[in-house]
Amino acid sequence: MEEKLLICIQQFLNQNDFEKCNALDLSKQLKLSRNIVSSELNRLYELGKVIKITSRPILFLNKQYLEKKYQKFISSTEYKSLESLKIFLNGEIEQKDFDKLIGYYDSLNSLVEKIKATVSYPPVGLPILFYGPTGTGKSFMAKLTYEFLINQEMIEKDKQFVQVNCSEYANNPELLTANLFGYKKGAFTGADKDNLGLLYHANGGVLFLDEVHCLKAECQEKLFLYMDQGIYHMVGDNDKWYKSSCRIIFATTENPEEVLLKTLLRRIPVILTIPSLKQRGMNEKLQLIYSLYHKEEQRIHKKIEISSNVYQLLLNYHFQGNIGELTNIIQSSCVNALFNQNNDILQIHAYHLPETMMKTINPESLLMQKHQMVSLKSLVPSSSQNKVINFYESIISLEYNDKFLIKASRLIDDYFEKIVFNKKDIMQSNYFLETVNKVLDMITSRYGFKISHNEVFALTCYLLEYNNNTCKIALWIKDNENRVKGLTDYLQTHYHREYLISQEAYDYFKDNLNGAFDIMVINILTIIINKYINHDMNNQTIAIILAHGFSTASSIAESVNKLLDTYIYDAIDMPLNVDSRMIVHKINEYLSYLGKINKLYLLVDMGSLEEIYCGIRTKNTDIALINNVNTKLALQIGQGIRQSLSMTQIFEHINDQEPYHIHLELHHQKESIILCSCASGIGSANKLKTIIVDSLPEGFEVKVMTYDYP
Repeated sequence: MEEKLLICIQQFLNQNDFEKCNALDLSKQLKLSRNIVSSELNRLYELGKVIKITSRPILFLNKQYLEKKYQKFISSTEYKSLESLKIFLNGEIEQKDFDKLIGYYDSLNSLVEKIKATVSYPPVGLPILFYGPTGTGKSFMAKLTYEFLINQEMIEKDKQFVQVNCSEYANNPELLTANLFGYKKGAFTGADKDNLGLLYHANGGVLFLDEVHCLKAECQEKLFLYMDQGIYHMVGDNDKWYKSSCRIIFATTENPEEVLLKTLLRRIPVILTIPSLKQRGMNEKLQLIYSLYHKEEQRIHKKIEISSNVYQLLLNYHFQGNIGELTNIIQSSCVNALFNQNNDILQIHAYHLPETMMKTINPESLLMQKHQMVSLKSLVPSSSQNKVINFYESIISLEYNDKFLIKASRLIDDYFEKIVFNKKDIMQSNYFLETVNKVLDMITSRYGFKISHNEVFALTCYLLEYNNNTCKIALWIKDNENRVKGLTDYLQTHYHREYLISQEAYDYFKDNLNGAFDIMVINILTIIINKYINHDMNNQTIAIILAHGFSTASSIAESVNKLLDTYIYDAIDMPLNVDSRMIVHKINEYLSYLGKINKLYLLVDMGSLEEIYCGIRTKNTDIALINNVNTKLALQIGQGIRQSLSMTQIFEHINDQEPYHIHLELHHQKESIILCSCASGIGSANKLKTIIVDSLPEGFEVKVMTYDYP
């Protein structure tokens, strides 16, 4: 299967039919099911054997074939468009600002979004402070912020990024003050000419003050005056005020509360903690190792392979200097290996790693490892984003038929099985687990069903993965808007009750966990909940409590469902000032999604039952309307429904105890019939029937009968 699929893709590429490398065309070419082909393509993508083009439709291209044809090593396995890949193959295209940042779509996504919001704040952004250990990438983050401002045209291209490492002036703080604010000729010994200062050069751009904790108190005081009013004095000129307008980014490895003046801290509204390499997890660490070695590949024009020992050492070693130390170790290993190798492939072994690192390693642990060489492309991790997106892709690729729920439930179970193994994230996010538990407890109590503990845990894992990959999932949702809508419409139409319950749970999740959750979360919840609420759509009994007030109907329905330990009642809460016409409209709107209904119980608090009954649009349905609903009445009717009693039996029993205003109508709408009768006899009636039948539009369901004129 794999070989046939890759050959078929290669044939399309040979003919320059890139657009045919999609699941549908490939399945037609191979005469296989689209779902099977789609599943195999995603598997090949996970293995790094095909490149995914996330256009519509999604394309899958043979990676090895393209590398051989274009004589170019392709590091990325995913491109937004076919055009972007072609641009890369014909001349590498550079990524923009935060796209270069590993972790942008994962652990650093929330942090980057805060950076964007802060520097975009009108009119010229707000000061921001990066706080984190040495080597976590604070300087790199500042440069990407500057690039972002340029690309978004918030600052002009000719404006500068001015970087100052304050620690270089630790022994001469006066010189830092002079260079920062500028100085006049003769201001101090050696000042033989005017110096405009770094604030002048940063005007309109970005001033980055690294290791800001090294600033002395006097310099901090002058700085917060500038931050307040945008004016400052040059050293040696206390008479004239100078102006500058720039965005300021600070960075420090020390606790800001302990090393900065309180007056300065009050002027920095946003302080962001940059996580250490260890805090960012194995997935991003692996991406960084791959990215850094790949940069060396491009620099020395050789393909790099690393031994399995090197792979394990780099992955498990605690880098106190974080990304900075990891970068130095990888570069050092390449230098050491290059010194003794002249082949096209550079092999990195454990003995090529720096001595300072190897001193901390137990040699016996290396001997226990099975030694083999690992190619760089095998280091590209299967990110959680791709897991979620591939899962979504598999769900919306299903056919909407009577097998849909079975297949969809199986896909959800398979996906949950993959993600629950990583329990570490859940244990670190007790708030997530507790919130999901509370919401589902509340929902299941209200509607009288139970969800297994394992399902709750797996659902929490799914929501947490979504929370960590919001940005990329949002892009996928946008690119697949019509397909997602198709799934939503199908579920809302065929499983409307489950959809409404899911929507209620979704609203709680959205308010308490992540405001960016999208419609796919409701769809997944609907499929899950359907496993616990089984309805026979061909013999459906619907009971609705409809009452005026904020949550009157919901409260009664929730209480009764809980007491009956099953899901009997739906609820519609109505504003106090609506009339019977609005009640009828709401009922019909709700019923329109439910398909065939055999029995309909409507419990209302007020309003004309006759008027409500006349407005209901259902066919061949037994309808029972009862006024002055209360919890006791709802419980009695609910017990009768559970016992499969007929409507007549239920209401005879109720009226024996206490009389209620009830309107009972069996077979609400009879079958539509056209009756043909003629005074001249049955023969004319039959001819009239033939004319009518022949004139009816195709698909118009109505029975035409003849009747002898009396």
